Amino acid sequence: MNAAPNKPKKPCDGHSVAVIVTDPQLGVLIGDISDGRGASGVGGHVTDDFADFDEAAHGEVREETGLIVTSLRPLFEEPVWRSNPCKRGDGPFGLGHFWQLYVAEVEGCLTPDRGSFHNVRWVSKTQLQELAQRTLQRVRNELTDEEWASKPGLTFSWVRWLVEADLIEMAEPELQEIEEFMLTDETNRPNTARESTR
Repeated sequence: MNAAPNKPKKPCDGHSVAVIVTDPQLGVLIGDISDGRGASGVGGHVTDDFADFDEAAHGEVREETGLIVTSLRPLFEEPVWRSNPCKRGDGPFGLGHFWQLYVAEVEGCLTPDRGSFHNVRWVSKTQLQELAQRTLQRVRNELTDEEWASKPGLTFSWVRWLVEADLIEMAEPELQEIEEFMLTDETNRPNTARESTR
């Protein structure tokens, strides 16, 4: 999903996981990314600390939520390429990542990593759909920066993942609007000027 601010800066490796954490009673686990880009599930780069996609999925869930994966189901037979921007800059294959998307069930006590998330909560499919529509409104410039900041929708990249998992519905032209906007969105690109002042 995102790198916690207290982690050392690493280059993009071009390989990422996205993990949709689910519970039969509670719904889907999401949290607002700490830099204000919106709400997402768990995710991260693969080769920072892990040997492969499956190990990264287990590790990122544990690191970002404190929960232990008990069931992990990949949604793609093989990792798929997606041309999505990265806060670290372009990786070895250019703009984008090879992704594996998972649905996971978990156990344990929820202890979110504050560097990754705030406002972590379980939501229903209806609530996910409302957040996706809010993201579309953002893309269409129907929300001000202040309105988005006070109540963000989903991050641009996570709308497609939740459609792929059949948890929300969105027409392909609308998905394309979001994908195209994501490519021009500066909030998901390195800001060297800002980082050099830290």
